[in-house]
Amino acid sequence: MTPATILIVDDDPVALLYAETVLRAEGYAVRTAPSGMEALLSIDLRTPDAVVTDLRMPQMDGLELLDQVTPRWPGLPVILLTVDQDVATVVEAVQLGAVNYLVKPVAPHVLADAVRKALVGRLRSPATGSLAEIVGESRAIAEVRQRVELAARTDVHVLVTGETGTGKELVARAIHRCSILAPGPFVAHNCAATPRDLFDSQLFGHRRGAFTGADRDHVGLVEQADGGVLLLDELETLSPEHQAKLLRVIDDGEIRPVGSAESRHVCVRFIAATNRDPGLMIREGCLRQDLYYRLRGVEIRLPPLRERREDIPLLAAHFLGDRAGALLPQALSALEAFSWPGNVRQLRNVVRRANAAAGGGRIAVHHLRLAEEEGARAASGGAWSAAETGTLRDIERLAIVRTLEACCGNRTLAARRLGIDRSTLRRKIAELGIDAPPL
Repeated sequence: MTPATILIVDDDPVALLYAETVLRAEGYAVRTAPSGMEALLSIDLRTPDAVVTDLRMPQMDGLELLDQVTPRWPGLPVILLTVDQDVATVVEAVQLGAVNYLVKPVAPHVLADAVRKALVGRLRSPATGSLAEIVGESRAIAEVRQRVELAARTDVHVLVTGETGTGKELVARAIHRCSILAPGPFVAHNCAATPRDLFDSQLFGHRRGAFTGADRDHVGLVEQADGGVLLLDELETLSPEHQAKLLRVIDDGEIRPVGSAESRHVCVRFIAATNRDPGLMIREGCLRQDLYYRLRGVEIRLPPLRERREDIPLLAAHFLGDRAGALLPQALSALEAFSWPGNVRQLRNVVRRANAAAGGGRIAVHHLRLAEEEGARAASGGAWSAAETGTLRDIERLAIVRTLEACCGNRTLAARRLGIDRSTLRRKIAELGIDAPPL
């Protein structure tokens, strides 16, 4: 079988030799070019299977080369290498068609993995997945689809932001389905559900006997997602210490299970999701700036439902399925006028509950029980989540968790905002099984 040919472009002879050595050791046929112009001539003579190019080069830099390659050789994957992580440059590179963006110095296995995935992507259309579940025709949702398609054409990491209930996991799954990593696993994890003392074990795994109760080996979430995607929802709940560990895995592509003396190489695309403003979290000290920049290869902001009210009829019809015509005009008008603090998730729950209440008949305004939704919102202090229709215990737990998040784990400040004393807050945290920062 003829090995794939990789063209490496770099004006630095040392860097050129390094990349050539790494890829030849992987069994690839390698060609090199010391400039963008010579790279174009080389591609003209014989098209390679992939291009790995430095970003900063005289006369023609990597972005200019990429801009020339994409229209002339559609489908030829290009990987950019650079010494710094500039968000604007990353976005521009992805928009121009780069399949990946690696920061120098690049570990051998990271470069090899990037090339391997680029070659797999060339053999498979990156847009074979469906975006049908991203429902709506508003300008806001059209922009979301464009960003999803952009993310699907690459394997850079993704940050999805948006209020609770806007569909962050749905978008993450759509990116995965449409991307070159679709054959690989999709693993979703809610960071808020990770006890602090079990973070290393859950994310990186552990060996039998590593700690009390570890009676067998455990494969961590990162290794479970090897070759695919790991969604980290509620990123804002990770402590600074755990954020640093996650950053190291992203940069090095290696994990070490608890109790193991050996590191394991993994190839994982991270999609992080948060319902808070990243800039505000950085200013508050809740989010490491370097982690934010590593995850923000493509950033997708999901609009709240109040900013896309024209999509409500389409969403309601989607949730009703073949009974879409059962919604009376007055009921539809009521849906369009409601504030929807719980966003699309709340709309889905209301429509499906109303459908059941109508018993197969036409859905009227009274079936929607929107007054009850407004009352539940007031009882929870305006906070909505998967527990929006749950028990009082669910609402109380949610209020405490969200307040602790907003206060970056400061219990004194959280207790003050909740209108209780620290001892009561401490008792509630223990009763409700909330994972909170230590005293």
